[in-house]
Amino acid sequence: MFRGTTNRKPVVRLLRTLGAVPVLALAALAANPAQAQRVSASGASTATVVAPLALLVNQSLNFGRVAPGNAAATVTLNPDTQVCTTTGPIVRTGVCQPAEFSGMGTRRMTVRIQMPSTITLTRVGGTQTMTVNNLVLDTTPDLQFLGGNGNGLGNGNRRYEIVPTNGIFDFRIGGRLNVGANQLGGVYNGTFVVTVQYQ
Repeated sequence: MFRGTTNRKPVVRLLRTLGAVPVLALAALAANPAQAQRVSASGASTATVVAPLALLVNQSLNFGRVAPGNAAATVTLNPDTQVCTTTGPIVRTGVCQPAEFSGMGTRRMTVRIQMPSTITLTRVGGTQTMTVNNLVLDTTPDLQFLGGNGNGLGNGNRRYEIVPTNGIFDFRIGGRLNVGANQLGGVYNGTFVVTVQYQ
């Protein structure tokens, strides 16, 4: 049994080549190939790294920009569709993205995922807060639900099986942001811990 964390050193998950520009040979004259010229350019590549039996944060939970009204309101982020919906006198714009994590085990290994029930966001430079609750886990298509309930470790027994043959899996987390009436403007940040137990 191993409990993964986000502090592990990574090993390659995937390598995507953006494309190398081919070398071109241009003949000045067909009768005089000795005067041909060569033109070349450099391509680029990128890689995302996942360590075996560990957990990597790919992106943060983001509800975008919100303009509050004179009554409480909510923004709910669906981690599957990656769409935000609102209730109450509120205007929302900008990015709407779930938190996304990657792990690596072996195909058909069982994992349990623990996440908090609430997240507190605090205004930068102030003490005002907002909460995120009703956290939702989206594991498709990389993790198959085996059964159980609760939110994971120590609370219920929700179990998932790793589907991809290479053992690398992604999952996403969404939730509901609760915005107070006349919520003070500013940037609100928060952190939360997600734990994966490999079995």
